[in-house]
Amino acid sequence: MIAALIIGSIIIVICIAASNFLHRFGMPALIMFMLLGLVLGHYGPWGDLSFTDYHIAETICSIALAFIIFYGGFGTNWKTARPVVVESVIFAIVGSLLTTAVVTLFAHFVFSLGWAESFLIGAVISNTDAASVFSILRTKKLSLKYNTASVLEIESGVNDMPSYILTIIAIIILQGQSIDSIPLVIVLQLVDGLVVGVVIAVASMWILKKVGAHLLEGMGLIFVLCVAMLSFALATELGGNGYLACYLCGIILGNAKIPKRAHMVNFFESIDWLAQILIFFLMGLMVVPTDLPAAIIPGILLSLFLLVIARPLSVFTVFPFFKHNGRRNPLSKGLFISWSGIRGAASIVFVLIALASGVMLQSDLFSVIFIVTLFSIAVQGTLMPGVAQRLNMIDEESDYKLSFNDYQEQSSRSFFKINISESHPWAHQPIKNISLGPSILIVIIKRKRRTLTPRGDTIVLPGDIVVLSGEAFDGDADTQITTVTIERNDPWANKLIRDLALPDDTLIVSITREDGTAVTPKGDTRVNTGDTITYFTLDYEREGAD
Repeated sequence: MIAALIIGSIIIVICIAASNFLHRFGMPALIMFMLLGLVLGHYGPWGDLSFTDYHIAETICSIALAFIIFYGGFGTNWKTARPVVVESVIFAIVGSLLTTAVVTLFAHFVFSLGWAESFLIGAVISNTDAASVFSILRTKKLSLKYNTASVLEIESGVNDMPSYILTIIAIIILQGQSIDSIPLVIVLQLVDGLVVGVVIAVASMWILKKVGAHLLEGMGLIFVLCVAMLSFALATELGGNGYLACYLCGIILGNAKIPKRAHMVNFFESIDWLAQILIFFLMGLMVVPTDLPAAIIPGILLSLFLLVIARPLSVFTVFPFFKHNGRRNPLSKGLFISWSGIRGAASIVFVLIALASGVMLQSDLFSVIFIVTLFSIAVQGTLMPGVAQRLNMIDEESDYKLSFNDYQEQSSRSFFKINISESHPWAHQPIKNISLGPSILIVIIKRKRRTLTPRGDTIVLPGDIVVLSGEAFDGDADTQITTVTIERNDPWANKLIRDLALPDDTLIVSITREDGTAVTPKGDTRVNTGDTITYFTLDYEREGAD
């Protein structure tokens, strides 16, 4: 036991250290996890650690994937994602079905496999891996145009569900079970997963609202961690889709007013990375090196088919029917999303589920999926920043973290920016004449494509972006500071503050106009479309409060 802990800890340390080294060459860290599993598992100093117990591997990786999917939901910023949620969900479902269909045809006619086995191959690789995409975007600090990050985020979170159901159907067929049971399986998967996920999330929010103010530090994290596992395990036990339950539970909790959300995001991001390391390392550990040569050509052919035909077909079947800001989605957006269809953790887990079920296969499916995953991450992942640059998909003006639900809009943010307009009181003023609080510091000034180091005699000009730092207000479980942007159909748009009928526990503390002008909120201040509003809320009733 102690030896296993020592070896496991050493392996994780090596993975993290090596991934940092690999990043210098522009390659995704997940490649290193797979290759280290392959090398250390079979040729490491402690002997051959490889194993082929698909049941144990499937159990471990399924739990790890549940955490990844929960974090995918928990980290989804609903306000940002809402404009693209319909197209993303339709894209995820149609994309999974189309990918499965065309890959089934490809595997049957090119690899001469049976229809059922070809269908299984299509099912297990019909999903995409947002975690891989976002780890690359975060590492390169890239923000994408046209709300593309939200599309990828929702698509990959949703398409795991149909991919899992299709995998279960393929297993039923390969096991020779009656196909009459398939409609019931689909209904149970969807209904149980949906009901369990929503009920557990709503119940959890109610509990946190009642006792959240009194939880000891860190207990909220443990509570949400257990909720994530409960949603997955209970839905699975009832014959439902545990991943669907996990994802819905994550979305609802991640966008609810619960204590210490920012800390939870950081915590679950760490869990997400640990889960990815575990899945990719285990895959490398389980693959047999002598089996890989025979799988290289089929794996590369399948990868190229996915990249050149299956993925673009899925994208351009759906996206021409949707618009961005009243216009059709630009071609560059579709091309980038086509390139970003990386296969990763879910495909690995689903192939383990199939192998653990004991189905007899003609092909070495595990080795083929290993090659597909490695190719996808190494080629598509490595070239992704360059592809985004060539397609002019990088948003230079946006904070890359705001593409994800890092809760930068919450009060835990310690850095914020101000756009300087011609009418801004700081315009044409030297920094030494700008009155700031003792804990506020101007850290950088972005002037077009230049980054300036601020000095006392530096003149702030219209068009500058001034980045400030200050001590973050962490608050407590009874308080909440929220920042929102007023959209055209927002109920606050074009109303005076005194007419907003705000609750007694809510106070608007600042307004920033679309041109960057800061406005002190008063009763007769009008809220305009495009305004950024920061308001204070007493979220939870304190015992004994007036």
